[in-house]
Amino acid sequence: MNPLPASAAALVFTGERFTPESRGTIWYEHWHRYCAAAGLTNGRRVLDAACGEGYGSALLARHAAAVIGVDIGADAVAHAKSRYRQPNLTYIQASVTALPLAPASVDMIVSFETIEHLAEQREMLAEFRRVLAPGGSLVLSSPNRPVYNESGDVANAFHVRELDRDELKTLLDDHFPNQSWYAQRVLAHSLLWRDRGAPDGVSFDVLTEDGPSHGTSPAAPMYFVVVCAAAGIPLPDLPAFSLFDDGELSLWREFARAAKRDRQLTWDELDARKIAEDRLRELVDSMTSLSSERKETAALKARFADAVGQLKSAQADLAREAQAHAETRTRLAYRETFRGWARWPLGVARRRLTAPQS
Repeated sequence: MNPLPASAAALVFTGERFTPESRGTIWYEHWHRYCAAAGLTNGRRVLDAACGEGYGSALLARHAAAVIGVDIGADAVAHAKSRYRQPNLTYIQASVTALPLAPASVDMIVSFETIEHLAEQREMLAEFRRVLAPGGSLVLSSPNRPVYNESGDVANAFHVRELDRDELKTLLDDHFPNQSWYAQRVLAHSLLWRDRGAPDGVSFDVLTEDGPSHGTSPAAPMYFVVVCAAAGIPLPDLPAFSLFDDGELSLWREFARAAKRDRQLTWDELDARKIAEDRLRELVDSMTSLSSERKETAALKARFADAVGQLKSAQADLAREAQAHAETRTRLAYRETFRGWARWPLGVARRRLTAPQS
C-alpha cells in the first residue's frame, strides 16, 4: 500500500507539518481525515487550506473537479508542485488569512490541523467564508486541547493556540453556525464486524495505491466468529459492528504511553538535528570566513609580489642610471683634464708628463 508517486523525494520532516513518510498514530490521523473527506468532493471545486506537503490535495484531486492547495511555506509548495502533478491540481503559496481567490470561487474547503497554528483564527474563518460559494461547506479539524496533550509535558512548539470544544464552537458560530460534529481518535481495541457485508452507516476506509477504498471490512480478519445451528433453526444476530475495550482503556493507555515516548523521541531527534544543523552552519560560516581570509591573503601575496617586482625593476633602473651617471662624470672629468692641458705651454706639459715622481 503506497498512495505516493513511486519515484518521489520526501520533504524533510521538521515537526511543523505531517509528511506521508511519517509513521505511528500521526499517519492514521492525517490520512483518515483526507480519506473520509474524499467522498464529499466528487465534482466539486475544492480548497485544501494549509495543504502542507501536498499529499492530501493530490488524494482529493482523484475525486474533485479541481483542487487548489494553499500553504504559506515556499518549500512545501515547491515540493508539492514537483511531486504531485495532476491536470486538475494547483498549488499556491499564500496565507490562509489572505487567500488569492475570488469570492464564492470554491464549493468546499478542507482545513485539517490548521487553526491551532494561528493567532488570527477569526480572520482565517472569515476568509474561508468569503471564498466559499453559496451552498458550500467547510470540513475542519482541530486538536481537543484537554486531551491532545493530557500530561501537558510534550507541547507542540508549532501550535500557537489550541482550543477545547466550546472555544472552537464559539469561533465557528460567527460564520458557520450550521454544524455537524464528529470525533476522531486512534484507538487500541478489538473490532468485531459482520463478514462480507458492512452494516448501514458504517464505512471502512482503506488507503491503497489507487486512493481511499471504501470496503466491506477494515482488513483481513485474524479470527472468525461463527454463529451456527442445525438446518431450519433461525440464527440469533450478533451486532453487525462492535468495538470492545475495557473501561479503563488500559490497552489504549499503554499504546498512548508508547506513542508519547515516540513523540518525545521525535522532538529529541529534531532538537539533535537542529543542534547538528547549527553546528554545521557554524562550520560552514567558519570555512567561508577562512576561505575569504585565504583569498585576501592570496590577494595580499599577489600585491606583495607585484610590489617586490616593481621594487626590483626600480632598483635595476636606478643601478643603470647610477652607472650612466658615473660614466658621464668620468667623461666630464677627462674632458676637463684635457682642457687644462690644452691651456699649458707645450714644454711645460712635456715636463709635467715626464717629470720623475717624488
